[in-house]
Amino acid sequence: MRTGNRFKNKIISLKGKLKELKIYSLSRSCDFQKRKAKKITSLNLILSFYNCNLLGNFSLSGWAFQLGQLINKPVSKQAIFDRLDGDFTKLCRELLDKSFSSKFSTKKLLNRFSNVYIQDSTCIHLPTSLFKFYQGNNSFTGNHSVAKVQVIYNLVKNTFEELTLSSFTRNDQAASADILKYVRAGDLIVRDLGYFVINSLKEIINRKAHFICPLRKDIKLFHQSKNQLIDLKKLLKNKKYLKQNVLLGKEQRLPVTLIAVKLGENETRYRQKCALHDRDKRKKMTAEKMYLLGWDIFICSCHELEPQTIQDIYRIRWQIEIIFKSWKSHLKLEQSIPQRLVRPFIPEAIIYLTLLLTILFIMPLYRWALKITKEISLIKLTRFVALLMPQNNWIINQAQLINNIRLIIYEVRNRDSFANKLSLLT
Repeated sequence: MRTGNRFKNKIISLKGKLKELKIYSLSRSCDFQKRKAKKITSLNLILSFYNCNLLGNFSLSGWAFQLGQLINKPVSKQAIFDRLDGDFTKLCRELLDKSFSSKFSTKKLLNRFSNVYIQDSTCIHLPTSLFKFYQGNNSFTGNHSVAKVQVIYNLVKNTFEELTLSSFTRNDQAASADILKYVRAGDLIVRDLGYFVINSLKEIINRKAHFICPLRKDIKLFHQSKNQLIDLKKLLKNKKYLKQNVLLGKEQRLPVTLIAVKLGENETRYRQKCALHDRDKRKKMTAEKMYLLGWDIFICSCHELEPQTIQDIYRIRWQIEIIFKSWKSHLKLEQSIPQRLVRPFIPEAIIYLTLLLTILFIMPLYRWALKITKEISLIKLTRFVALLMPQNNWIINQAQLINNIRLIIYEVRNRDSFANKLSLLT
């Protein structure tokens, strides 16, 4: 652990990070600030939003109060409301996009791969009044407005490559090809069943990159040599693991590697219990499906990797789920969105600003903490930021982080952690 004076004197300043993105120039180019600000600057407006949001009970009045405290002048809530238009949303989006271009020097996760990408998504519930902008699911309670955040996360750089906001009706399969613009030879893509599109997998192989994803149970597999349909349950019988080259898809016949690893009794029972109590009653659990729940079954293009290695690599995907949980739980993402809205500008700006905070402040702080110890809880770190940083003017040095390291490390407990539960279900 580095504890020298040079290490301790380094700081992370959210205000400095925003200035590095040239926030004032972006404000003018987005037409948010058309002349020199007399009282309310874009920088202070954003900083006061974070202060109001993370201290709880978000409202325009609270935002105005925090801005007034920051600039030592009275500010009305109408002054805040007048600035929350399409230009402000565009500024927030520009800041978010520009933050992706930041380069972070970090040790490679796996020496074999140039980059390791995780593609995943999460849903954010919005006020029903925004249904025409962000259509969600329909139920007996009526129409619901839901936005979907699609994320491409680079595990090698420990940062986000892309983050897009769309309607709930654009599902993960439709977003499956979004990652292709980043894929280069030697990269690895890890994602779940929602993104299972054979044409997308074929394009990844054509680019000499690699993928790991679970096998969708309704997809046909064929023997590579005999070109005959595979009975998966029969193939796995009396085995502990399996690695076999197969052809994927009834029509495509894409050559891939089938990987299967038998799970322990506890993991198998946990999965079977979750399947039996699934709220979707349309799912019919047959004896074959129950048997296959006792296996981790993947398809991949990494032919030389061992089954246990493939399983271990895939299980790191839960880290993005931890990030999603941090957004919603401790950055108060959904609670910050007012319920009486007729325009999408305010919720979009709130979502962009919340994610911008993760990229500019929380993730650099997370990388700092990992240099001290690998036992860092991202959820606890987010809670630490939410509680202390508004009071500390959004500045922290590494000495302060070292002194508070016990507050952000995993604790030893008997019950299953959120991460363990996710790993059991993967």
